Amino acid sequence: MGSEQQFVHLEQTESARCNLCALHAVCLPGIVGAMNSSLGPVVADDITTPKGQFLYTSGDRATNLFVVKSGAFKIMTPLCGQDAHVSGFRLPGDLVGACGLACGQYAFTAQALDRSTVCRLPMDRLRDATLRQPMLIQGLMQALSNQAAQAQRQITRTNLPALARFAIFIKDLSGHHKKRSLSAKEFELPMPRTDIADFLALAPETISRLIATLTSKGILSIEGKTVHIHNMDALETACESLS
Repeated sequence: MGSEQQFVHLEQTESARCNLCALHAVCLPGIVGAMNSSLGPVVADDITTPKGQFLYTSGDRATNLFVVKSGAFKIMTPLCGQDAHVSGFRLPGDLVGACGLACGQYAFTAQALDRSTVCRLPMDRLRDATLRQPMLIQGLMQALSNQAAQAQRQITRTNLPALARFAIFIKDLSGHHKKRSLSAKEFELPMPRTDIADFLALAPETISRLIATLTSKGILSIEGKTVHIHNMDALETACESLS
């Protein structure tokens, strides 16, 4: 079967699976749904990664991109002679593995924070699909641009006070859920406080202190892993804190 026929077959057999997925409406906002571009023909299969296991590690050959379907991953940057630094998190609907597009191998490590499932997008299928769905590549570029902007914002945050760093982190998580038409005021924190501390370049005890401060001010509360934002305006003000 020729490549054109193979792609048509994939469209017929796999688009339906993608469209019926419970995550379809919130998967990679700006790519599917609004653009009428389905990832169905690109998805090879689902991969489930147990808590604490790696989806890929730095230096592995990059043959796939992934979209988080359930669970969450932390992205870790290898540091010479030190433990890897937590440089980001990927939640349902997020693209994972984009670091492998440039040089054919993954520059970072992706570790499951909980039992997590991803849709696997082989890069060869992705290349074929973008030839037939030009809007798909545009959407993927937008997703990559958003991730790059997030990384840049994280660099600038290291100069901010601890309260502002943590408040922005919570606000970003709120925004992630809002973009996917989920609750922006009540959501789960899949990552432990030690990982949040590493990501924000703060001590774990500082994270606990900041949560206590925001709770005492009636801005938010955290019960177990659930964040409740009680005053969004005050959270915005905390993001701008200079002391």
